Amino acid sequence: MRVLFIITFLLFLSSSLQAQDYVTDATMEETVMAIDDQIKVLYFTAPWCGPCQYMSPVIKSIAEDSTVQVTIYKMNTDHNITDDILKVRSIPTYFYIKNGRKLGQSSSVMRRNEMVQLIERHDRMTVKGDLLPYRGKPSTYEIVAGTHKNLNKKNLEQLWYSTKQLNELSWKIYQNLTDQKDLACAITLINRSIELEENNYNLQTKAHLLHKIGENKEALKTAKAVKKGADRKGVSTVTIQKLIDKIEAE
Repeated sequence: MRVLFIITFLLFLSSSLQAQDYVTDATMEETVMAIDDQIKVLYFTAPWCGPCQYMSPVIKSIAEDSTVQVTIYKMNTDHNITDDILKVRSIPTYFYIKNGRKLGQSSSVMRRNEMVQLIERHDRMTVKGDLLPYRGKPSTYEIVAGTHKNLNKKNLEQLWYSTKQLNELSWKIYQNLTDQKDLACAITLINRSIELEENNYNLQTKAHLLHKIGENKEALKTAKAVKKGADRKGVSTVTIQKLIDKIEAE
């Protein structure tokens, strides 16, 4: 009987932990960022936080309710830096996430029914946008500063985990700057953007940058890959075709 009780208790404990696990910077990839079409709540909290203590039974109740299709992951802001990267300014804060993309966020205390409504509302949303730019994904690249005063390491560090922002800055450098050090900075930034999440936008930026620094062979190869991907998705290829034509004419 005692053995049966222990087994039952351990199974119950396991299911409870699974329902509202603590995650860390190191475990974000396989938990919160999982691509599984399931709505998740990343709940930023800390032991000293009074409002968080108030929310504790609410979170526990929802996490253990099988009728609410959600997984709640708690993160202790004292022991991690993901909250700093994601600019979490106060706790409790809740990120609503699906397939690694943030659908929205809310903060402060709330009643159980309010949180359930928010979860269900976000679950119905269309999943789009960049992957959550948290610090969990390492890079094979080192930040390279440019000559321009704004292209310093401190500023670039703030963009280092956002596919979209890295691409946008790289494109602005391509359009407006000619200094070789600035262009080298842009190449590093766009490579990091592709490393985080490859798409036709950052590949197109890379093709243009490669052409601008004289790497025509690699630029043409990248541009043709962009065009192929765009054709497959049925999106416009006007801009990339102009680059292909320009390179082939040189």
